[in-house]
Amino acid sequence: MAEIDDHTFQEDDHRAAYVSNPLSDGTAAVPSAGAAPRPAKRRRVSAKKEVVNGRSEDQTSGPVDVGFLPLFNGQESPGAVKLRGELFETAWPVLEGRIQNVLREANRNTLDEVSTFLRAAEGEKGKIPAGFIITGPNIASQDLLFEQLAETLCKGSQTRFVRLRSAEAPNLKAALKKIIRDATVRVAGDDEEGDDVEVSVGQDGRKYLDYDLEALHVSLKLQQSGRVIVAFQDSEAFDNGLLTDLIALFHSWHDRIQFSLLFGIATSVELFQARLLKSIARHLFGAQFDVVQAGSVLDSVFKSAVAGSHALLRLGPSLLRSLVERQQDQVAGIQVFISSLKYAYMCHLYANPLSVLLADDAHINRELLQPEHIEAVRSLESFKTHVEASVEARQLSHAQSLLDDDDYLAEQILEQNQKRRDYLVQLLRSLHLIAATGLISTPFTDLYVTALSEGIDLTSEKASVLDPLRRLGPNEIVSLIHHLLNAIEIGSPELDLQGWGPDADELVASLAEIRDEVEALVERAKDSRKTLKSKYSAQSRVLRTTVVAQKVQLSRDTATLTDEDREFTEAIDRLADLFSRSVNCEPVTSRFLHEAWVYDSKSPYRDVFVPRPGTTLSRALSRPNDYLGCACCSKANGTVTATMPTTAVLYHLYLEAGALINVADLWSAYYALVSDESDIGMDERTALVHFYRGLGELRAMGFVKQSKKKADHIAKLKWI
Repeated sequence: MAEIDDHTFQEDDHRAAYVSNPLSDGTAAVPSAGAAPRPAKRRRVSAKKEVVNGRSEDQTSGPVDVGFLPLFNGQESPGAVKLRGELFETAWPVLEGRIQNVLREANRNTLDEVSTFLRAAEGEKGKIPAGFIITGPNIASQDLLFEQLAETLCKGSQTRFVRLRSAEAPNLKAALKKIIRDATVRVAGDDEEGDDVEVSVGQDGRKYLDYDLEALHVSLKLQQSGRVIVAFQDSEAFDNGLLTDLIALFHSWHDRIQFSLLFGIATSVELFQARLLKSIARHLFGAQFDVVQAGSVLDSVFKSAVAGSHALLRLGPSLLRSLVERQQDQVAGIQVFISSLKYAYMCHLYANPLSVLLADDAHINRELLQPEHIEAVRSLESFKTHVEASVEARQLSHAQSLLDDDDYLAEQILEQNQKRRDYLVQLLRSLHLIAATGLISTPFTDLYVTALSEGIDLTSEKASVLDPLRRLGPNEIVSLIHHLLNAIEIGSPELDLQGWGPDADELVASLAEIRDEVEALVERAKDSRKTLKSKYSAQSRVLRTTVVAQKVQLSRDTATLTDEDREFTEAIDRLADLFSRSVNCEPVTSRFLHEAWVYDSKSPYRDVFVPRPGTTLSRALSRPNDYLGCACCSKANGTVTATMPTTAVLYHLYLEAGALINVADLWSAYYALVSDESDIGMDERTALVHFYRGLGELRAMGFVKQSKKKADHIAKLKWI
């Protein structure tokens, strides 16, 4: 424990507050009569903006310097550092653009339907057009939808769009202030003053109250604006009376201000309508719109940004499983998933020196690989596994060269780029073919995570594709082969996967041969007026009843198969064997040097996106040596000792106390531990100073508070 420094009290130490009056040289001074007056408040000035493609952009904006630092204890070459920075600055913007395209395409149908409805409802007199947008329970993921609605509905018109959330409108006055302020604010670039311009002044100089719709009416007249669209993003969180008053007020002004309403609804229109008075509901002329649910949007983003062939970095199965579970359990918005994905890119490219191996062949060469890179590769788990596998395969010279020859290892490292691409293509093709069969209901996300962690082996007992395939009928087999041929020819636009091309000529020929054979068998069965079946179908299994000793026994038997049925069974077996040989993949952890292009660390992600400050504080206070590394607390081993910091000692005593803690008893227990008779021998005055400081720190961390029941007690707030 650190010794207490002697402190000489100054004249101003007893004061509770100080007045700062810095001089020009930066030193503090006592206020005097001749001091310079307080400078006038400066107006906030933002950088000028210019409109580019309908969006305002900062003229001073430029490329952001990520600030990558040399690794290997500063021994990393500048070229490698620059390459890691360029990889992030080029890879993530492209990926982010693809994600935004996916999100915008997901809401395109809803945007078109809402725009069409509002245009058609302009001629409706006496009623307010109202669009009821069924967003589902995940309201947090619909921010982008309402942003797109604002852009779409205000494009090329004088329409004003106002977004209202329940937290921003607790009462009628606050709601009107928000609506008037957002609807009358000038477009960026019209005035340098921006938000500081008064918008509630008429032509005659008359000023209006900031919650008076007359101010909105006058402002719209001056700006020659038309309709005002008010969007209640979380309408079910608004008070019933507030919605009723707002709708009634909008209706009374409908002949002067063209209001249109949009309601984001998580449940159903019927439940929302039941909250409104019938007299108020008659004022609305509405239509219902269903948006793409968050699960479907997440699946599309996952295919494009995580599993797609253009994704530079691969997230490991453990981290992916955590991300997906959080999205489902916590009903987190899609933007949280995107932020987690970007954070994974930053962590890998910023902190892993081997991430330079993600560069293409044109940017990486032997000169870029330093001795530190070679040494780091030899310390990887995948390198050890690869060497052991080479020894078991009796490739002793290869294993010896990997261990001893730096140039040979560098050549092997450079060759892994093509092998990585081949592995990813095989992985995506296998998953695409499995999804094309339509025989399993497992989401693509789960299929991808399982393929990364366990690989793909359809011959194993866990595989659930071949059994349903064998039980298909002849027409279903023909349709299945047709879907597989289309998948091979077209590929998958969602996964950025091109068609197989010449690589699948043999597979395509085999599938076409089986299809033609099955079609011929179907025609032969029709001529003989028999149903074509296989030994795997339910029709070929019959239930037999046998009476033995007055007891009925049930048994299954196989019906007699015709020649066509046997040939159809053989065709199914060939198809299953061909499919299992074409669809296969190894676990990602079995690939040599996968640590360079797979990020699977959950610790930084959890600390940032699922923080647990309470657990961290509890561990720090119960075992301070884990953080301080001091010798005086090393022997505590989770118990309380006098050499521990005061706050840690009080925390241990805090854990032993009940809901109310007598401060006098707490002081007695603490002083008995650190008194003159203890190892540190602290006098009573010094111990009292430490006691009050530690108690104040516990209060600041939220462990205790002053009790209202007893003046000399403190209340316990947390139970660990």
